[in-house]
Amino acid sequence: MIILQNIKKYYKLGSESIEVLKGVSLYLQKGQLICLLGESGCGKSTLLNIIGGLDYADEGEYIFQSINVREFNEKEWACLRREKIGFVFQSFNLIPHLSALENVEMSMTLLGKSKEERKRRAIELLNMVGLADKLNYLPNQLSGGQKQRVAIARALANDPDIILADEPTGALDSENSARIMEILRKISQQGKVVLVVTHSQELVSYADRIIRMRDGKIIEDEDVAHAVEVEDVDKWIGSKGKKLDLLTTCKLSFRNIKNKKWRNILTAIGASIGIFGLSIIMALGNGVKEKLSSSIDEATAKSSLSVANEQFAVLNENDIVRLREIKGVRDIYPYNPFQISMKTKEGAKATSSAESLSPRRYAEVIYGKKYIVKGRFPDDQRDEIVLPERIAKKLFKDSKEAVGKNVSLVVQLMSLKEIYPTVNVNATVVGVVKNNSIPLLDTVGISYGLSQKIMKESIGNSTSALSFTIIPSSIKDIAPLKSKIKEMGYKVQTDEESQNEINEYVSFASIALGMLSGISLIVSSIMIGIVLYVSVLERTREIGILKAIGAFRSDIRRVFVTEGMLIGIIGGVFGILGSITVGKAANYVVMTVMKKSNLDLFQFRFIQVVLLVLFSGLLGVLASFVPANKAAKQPAVEALRHE
Repeated sequence: MIILQNIKKYYKLGSESIEVLKGVSLYLQKGQLICLLGESGCGKSTLLNIIGGLDYADEGEYIFQSINVREFNEKEWACLRREKIGFVFQSFNLIPHLSALENVEMSMTLLGKSKEERKRRAIELLNMVGLADKLNYLPNQLSGGQKQRVAIARALANDPDIILADEPTGALDSENSARIMEILRKISQQGKVVLVVTHSQELVSYADRIIRMRDGKIIEDEDVAHAVEVEDVDKWIGSKGKKLDLLTTCKLSFRNIKNKKWRNILTAIGASIGIFGLSIIMALGNGVKEKLSSSIDEATAKSSLSVANEQFAVLNENDIVRLREIKGVRDIYPYNPFQISMKTKEGAKATSSAESLSPRRYAEVIYGKKYIVKGRFPDDQRDEIVLPERIAKKLFKDSKEAVGKNVSLVVQLMSLKEIYPTVNVNATVVGVVKNNSIPLLDTVGISYGLSQKIMKESIGNSTSALSFTIIPSSIKDIAPLKSKIKEMGYKVQTDEESQNEINEYVSFASIALGMLSGISLIVSSIMIGIVLYVSVLERTREIGILKAIGAFRSDIRRVFVTEGMLIGIIGGVFGILGSITVGKAANYVVMTVMKKSNLDLFQFRFIQVVLLVLFSGLLGVLASFVPANKAAKQPAVEALRHE
């Protein structure tokens, strides 16, 4: 079944090459329990590892079921181990965070067997080795003899042809040693090759064949019991093998995260800081943009043009004359922004920004049908104003009570170029409008006539303005009008463009703040990488175990990448939950303490939340590549020796 011909193995020690196996030739037959004896350092464990594909010969031929497997690559050896070879180690080599049942199931998982079949076979094998009552025990809850029996059950899981046992009784007392050897003898009698490496002379009584080694050579090969040779029926053809499924990969990763939960939780919290910052910034941007959008009726966003001087100087009658001459101008009227202080007869006070309203005939065109919430639009020839709901409530406790009330005003034209004198006037509140986009800049509407009156007292000319509003003859005239006005040296835009410009500023600010959060994301990614690198060092033996039972490099890599992804996702969830908590608390303070009842400043979007969590997981994946590749490239035999 197995033929070794002139196998040699060298180890490098500095510049010196040491020959460990010196031309070993061997034939292993089914149906035998073979004891390989020799003193420590004679090469017996190296020979066992070469037979099991954990180590590779430098010279010689290795024939397995008529196939020369010495030149197999790592993946082909993994397939051979998972299908045809079972290992039993002196130190048991059970995966510590898996139960006895799960340890036995693992090699069947690699072979692609169904969940039901894996569980049935694992229970059957654990019953066979006398551990029916220990199925769900973790390795640290089992005695040494029980651990070794679990290891034997695992070695038998895929019904291999060869069982390789390296000092299987070395860590056991005499009673458990005898029990383990009895189990191995029964396995050999089922037509399997059982090769036991030992230095104990007491175990030879169980052997059908005894092979002795010394200084890298076989010095004796003795049959001590007649064994019935079992012929090979089929020639083994290496399968392509299956990779670990996603569920098992996640289970292995999650179990390790759970075992080191506080370290991983702290890492996830560190990773959450950057996501927290991005989430808060996005939510704030959503809130501001939502308020800006709600302040402009979509139907009227393109219905007029705002014209100003490039240097933001005051426009006068000459500018009106020039602009009226342009084809497509239906009407033109001044627009001015003000700062305003209001006082009621009862002594209530409020300050706000204010703006001159359009002539009443254009009210619906400019402001839309839903501009006035209560009352009516101001008359052009009267001293009338409209108040935002918040200010109306502040002055009169109930916004419904504001309509019809008189207030005294102190008004000042707002300009970036000059400071203008204040004007004192009285006005009547005739309407209440919806709250504006930004509460600190809630805008009071001043009637067209009152605005002209204020301008006359302020700068001596009622038709002067910081900007003009042009009503086009048709929506189709807007584009040519804009081009012509720009040619004349004016700055011109629609309300929609004004909103978009503000949105751009908000976006730029969000990007700038996001870049600061990005630094936190880079640091947290490095931290995840360091934690996983430490995890690789801590779990080197587990990596060796997985390779010994047939795991591919890609399986090992995927386990650690998945672990990085899970830590990233957990960090993302922490960051999102933290940002939502802070955002909701801030909204509550604004709405209750600051009395801004309709200001939902931080608005979280489900799709953004999901994308941020996925992005955090992706960062975990990227951070895990270096440690995952290091884990995947670990030589199995060296990983198993790791302490």
